[in-house]
Amino acid sequence: MKPIITFLTDFGLEDEWVGICHGVIRNIVPEVEIIDITHQIPSFDIKKGAFVLVSSLLFMPQGVHLAVVDPGVGGERKAIIIETTRGDFLVGPDNGLLIPAAQRLGGIKRAVEIKNEEYFLKPVSSTFHARDVFAPISAHLARGVEMGSFGEPLDPSGLEPAPWSSSIIKGGEVEADIIDIDKFGTLRLNSVGSDLAEVGIFKGDLVCIKWGSRHRDVPMVETFAEVASGKPLLLADSSGYVSIAVNLGRADMEFDLKVGEKIRFEKREGSVIK
Repeated sequence: MKPIITFLTDFGLEDEWVGICHGVIRNIVPEVEIIDITHQIPSFDIKKGAFVLVSSLLFMPQGVHLAVVDPGVGGERKAIIIETTRGDFLVGPDNGLLIPAAQRLGGIKRAVEIKNEEYFLKPVSSTFHARDVFAPISAHLARGVEMGSFGEPLDPSGLEPAPWSSSIIKGGEVEADIIDIDKFGTLRLNSVGSDLAEVGIFKGDLVCIKWGSRHRDVPMVETFAEVASGKPLLLADSSGYVSIAVNLGRADMEFDLKVGEKIRFEKREGSVIK
């Protein structure tokens, strides 16, 4: 069976960087299959990169997952490998990018700071660690080099935290942050589907969404088409996170909300959508 490396960056496709990393990997392990998740993460946007990664990796084969959104390249941030309980290896910068995905893949089993320059390309560029550090390390992992060969063990509790915290549930209300807005304008929250049941919200319930001094009642549904075109809704989307959307419209514009803003939501008692 071919080794697998998945690859996510903010490099875009108009320059040479993605192709170079492919070449570096294949020079070391020619038989590898590389799955490009995306290279269109907005520049330096660690939060977006982490969200796309956590939404993707459950559906990828077990293997090595290379992710580089690295505004701190050449600085003091560590280069790391995380082994997950599922048996995957995540390679990238220690800036929180890898943490949500590692947690979703069963949690962090162990972590290593990449230090062994024997496995680097030489000379190492201070601005292109994806080429000279992360790509060759990923390739050597894929060909079976033991993780401990690449550096020093790290205490997982000392890694940079995820770029968002968990939502807060209290008094039957969920307090959540908007952590992502997808291309359709859907507002994705740091709240997962199980939070809905914990506060008694199920399909067909009416939910009161509050932000600032404003509020709006929307139905809890399973699909966008359960509401009329242009109408808002709440659902647990394909990423596993709770989202506010507008059927055939943009929730970010409808609610005038942005990434980083906070909302609260709770069941509107006595109101059930038929």
